[in-house]
Amino acid sequence: MSAPLAVKSISGMKTEDAGSLRRGRMRLILVEAATQLFAEKGVDATTIDEIVVRAGVAKGTFYNYFLDRSAIAVAVAARIRHELNAAVAEINEGIEDPAERVTRGTRLFMALAVFDPVHARMLARLYEGSGQVEGSSNEHLKGDLTEGIASGRFRVPSLDVALHAVIGITTIAMRHILLGHAGSEIARGEGYARDVAQTLLQALGLGADDVVAVLNKPFSLDGVTLIGHGRSR
Repeated sequence: MSAPLAVKSISGMKTEDAGSLRRGRMRLILVEAATQLFAEKGVDATTIDEIVVRAGVAKGTFYNYFLDRSAIAVAVAARIRHELNAAVAEINEGIEDPAERVTRGTRLFMALAVFDPVHARMLARLYEGSGQVEGSSNEHLKGDLTEGIASGRFRVPSLDVALHAVIGITTIAMRHILLGHAGSEIARGEGYARDVAQTLLQALGLGADDVVAVLNKPFSLDGVTLIGHGRSR
């Protein structure tokens, strides 16, 4: 009698897994539709009707997954933060200098505006509220800045000042790139991206020689997993 029970259990598990996969795919479709619209119009100007039309689903389907527009906005923000944090961790693996880690992360964010402008626009909008700056999504950056301040590598009045300087300049730089005011060299961390990184290092208190040394370290996004795309080439 045990064998039929085992088969039934496995069968049920497969059905449950298939259902979970379908729900996961549908949720992702809704989140991606919302991401595109939020990037184009902003969260407050986007309606649930527009999200379901973009996703190609019935309005009732939306409410199977999200309570309201605020709930899906939270999901969109969480997805972008998670994927970007993973990309920053990937590109900084094995890098010990906090100054180099900060500039590599900054260049990655700017490159995102070239590789994936939809998600870059949404990311820029996420930082319009100060809560996004202080939130847990910036733990990697906070850690790098804290380490740099403690070691004397960064000479700034406070962690908050350093955090606001990096996020503020990087966000404005992303918007500048999204408006088409910078070339494809951004994807290599050069040109305008290098200039922004240089300015940030100077703002964090590095001397001229240290700035040049950090900026001359190799930088490449080859093989790095970027938001919405597989691994870059």
